[in-house]
Amino acid sequence: MRIQRGIVSRKCMFLTSFSDPTLVRKVWVVVIDGITIGRPCCGVHNCFEPLPNNNDRFCSVHVLTHNNICVIVGCNNNVMKDRLTCAIPDHQAVENLRNDRGKARFQLQHRLQRARVSHPNNTVAEDQPTSEIANADDAEEEFEIPQHHLATATGNPKKLRAQFGRRRTHNEQIIVAPCGIIIARETFYGAEGVASVVEMIKNTFNGDIKPDHIFFDNNCSLAKMAKGDPFFANIGLTVDVFHFKCKHSEKDEFCQSNCNPVAYPELLGEDGTGWYFNSSIAEQTNVWLGGYHSMCREMRADRYTFFLDEMILRKNRLVRKKLEKEMKMPNTWPVM
Repeated sequence: MRIQRGIVSRKCMFLTSFSDPTLVRKVWVVVIDGITIGRPCCGVHNCFEPLPNNNDRFCSVHVLTHNNICVIVGCNNNVMKDRLTCAIPDHQAVENLRNDRGKARFQLQHRLQRARVSHPNNTVAEDQPTSEIANADDAEEEFEIPQHHLATATGNPKKLRAQFGRRRTHNEQIIVAPCGIIIARETFYGAEGVASVVEMIKNTFNGDIKPDHIFFDNNCSLAKMAKGDPFFANIGLTVDVFHFKCKHSEKDEFCQSNCNPVAYPELLGEDGTGWYFNSSIAEQTNVWLGGYHSMCREMRADRYTFFLDEMILRKNRLVRKKLEKEMKMPNTWPVM
């Protein structure tokens, strides 16, 4: 999603001057963060093609080449007849173990449904919805194969990873202004990679208008990647206050020197002690966005994209009305 016009207000931008009153500098800040919602997608890593059907494991491009490949991660052998694994005994042992778990899961699900009918107010039954049991195969799983499951005795148990079910998109990455306006959203398929975040930033701010500071919890890695890139020449890359205090080591000299928000006096409040901008706004916004998890996690790609974009546009309208009511002077400018 790309929102065509970004909103700026007194909560996310101000004009400031420091030692020289004749020099006035614009300070505009955005915050980046991701949240895992996840919709079904192709089992091939970072494949953007939509699934023909949400129950399929692969898109129409990869189904012929990958549907007959062993589900063990890293194995490229063809599967055996009526199986999802190849002829390697250890791989078949993983499938046998998975099938045993599936039978047990089905029994537990059936038992839970009966418990809810008999005791509809039982808190133990209500704490474990059947959808969580039924969808447990969507993720890549690690299997520790006990010796009795192996075709031959090998001593210690073995650990193998397998993807039996569908793959899901990794996260929704959002760019938010401290005033609460969501500027952009993008679906990341394989991982929250720093290179993908860099690409998203460049695609969002590909005109003359760029933020002066970007808060991102992994900016120490992003700053190293962006070093020497003229696009980021005049952009401060700082870690938000919470993550910098709790998640980043004091021994990381590069992070402490380049991504410490204290190093940028324009980010400090008027009294010099607090913070002018809300650097946690993206995490707070993701709490709202995560509320749609159960609604859209089974949607097809086109409906999923439309739904999230529409909810974001509606939220932005409400936020703007709130900013106007608070006399924060919201205004617009093009960001594409």
